[in-house]
Amino acid sequence: MRAAVLLSILTSASASLCCIVPILGFIGGSTSLISSVSWLEPFRPFLIVIAFLMLGLAWYGSIKARKKDACGCEPEKLSFFQSKKFLGIVTLLSFILLSFPAYSKYIIGNDKKDSMTNDQKKNTKLTLAVNGMTCASCEKHVEREVIKLSGVSLVKASYENKSATIEYDHQKVKVDEIIAAINSTGYTVDKRINLIQDKTKADCCAKGSCTPGSCSNTPKVTVPKERNKNLKILSSVEELKGSFNKAAGKVRFIAILSSTCGWCLQGAQSVQQAVIKKMSDKDINVIIVWTNMLQTDDKENAYRAASMFKDPSIVQYFDSGNIFGDLVAKGLSPKGEKAWDIYMFYDKEVIWDNTIPRPFDYAHQLSASLSPWADNTKYFCGNDLTKRLRDITTSL
Repeated sequence: MRAAVLLSILTSASASLCCIVPILGFIGGSTSLISSVSWLEPFRPFLIVIAFLMLGLAWYGSIKARKKDACGCEPEKLSFFQSKKFLGIVTLLSFILLSFPAYSKYIIGNDKKDSMTNDQKKNTKLTLAVNGMTCASCEKHVEREVIKLSGVSLVKASYENKSATIEYDHQKVKVDEIIAAINSTGYTVDKRINLIQDKTKADCCAKGSCTPGSCSNTPKVTVPKERNKNLKILSSVEELKGSFNKAAGKVRFIAILSSTCGWCLQGAQSVQQAVIKKMSDKDINVIIVWTNMLQTDDKENAYRAASMFKDPSIVQYFDSGNIFGDLVAKGLSPKGEKAWDIYMFYDKEVIWDNTIPRPFDYAHQLSASLSPWADNTKYFCGNDLTKRLRDITTSL
C-alpha cells in the first residue's frame, strides 16, 4: 500500500508539473526551471492513468487489510499513515494536483492589457501556432518570454486555440527572434502554419495578405457532411505526375487547397463557378490537391471538402506532406516553399518529365511578403479570383 500511495502522489504531481513549475518559476524568476519540465507534457495522459491505478490499488489494499482474518480476530491496529484517513488525504491531494491545469488561471490572475496605444495600432500583427500549451501558466510563460523582446508591445497566448498573437515593430525585432523566444520556453512553434501578418484590422483581402485568420472577415464556407469516395491519398508525387501526363492533349488545371481554410474553400467555389462550368466546353482536365498546411487539415476534413466537387472526372488527392506544394513553389521561385491557395493552368502539349512544368498562367490568394513564390501580379482574392479564373478559362 505504501508504494501505491507514494506512486500516486508522484505521478499526480508529474502529470501537472508542466503547469505547476511555470508558476514557481515566475515567483522565483527562473525561466530555465520552466522549460526543464516541458518535456513531460506528452506523457500527461499516461501519468494520469497510472495515478488512478495506484490510487485504486491503495484503496483495495486498505479495505482488504481492515477485514477480519480467518479466526475472526481483528487485525492489528494500523498507524495513521496506513489508515483510510491518510489515504483519503492522499486521494484528495492527487485530485487537486491532477486538476491543476483547470484552475491555474485563477491562481495566476490576468494582467493582460486590452487597451492599445496608437503606436501599438500601427504595429505588425503576427499569429503563430504553438504546440505544448495546456493551461494558463503555459500561456503566461510564453507571454513573459516574448514581451522581453525589444519592439514587442503586446502578446496574447491561448492554450485553447494553441496559438500566440504578437504585436511588434518589425524594424526592431525579427519574426525569427519571436519564434526563437517561444521555442526557448519548451513549447514549439508549428512552422507548417503560415505567419499571419497585418498592420491594420482593415480588409486584409484589399491589403493583399489573405492568410488564415488574419482578419475578421475570413469567409465562412459550409462544407458537405458526406465524404467524397473518389478522393485518393497521395503517397508519392509520381501518382500525381501520372495523372497529369495522362491528360496530355487537354489544358490541365490544378488547384492546391486547404480543406479548413476559409479563403481556400471560397477559392474552391470560384473554381466551380469559373472552371468546372466550362470544363467540358473548353476540354479542361481538373486536378484538386487538398494539402496539409493547417493543424485541422487532416484526412477526414479533406474527404469532406472534396465533396464540394461532384463531377467524378475531377481527380482529387490528399497530400498530407504537402510534397506537391513544395515542388510547385520551387518551380515558381528558387526561394519558394509550400505553395497553396494557388490555381494553375498548364498547356495541352506540356509534359511533366524530371521537373514539374511551369503553368502558363496562375492566380493565388497569398501575400508575397509571406510566400516568396507568390507573384503580386497574380494575386486575386474573393470575387476577383472568380473573375480572373473565368477570364483565363474563357480565353482558352
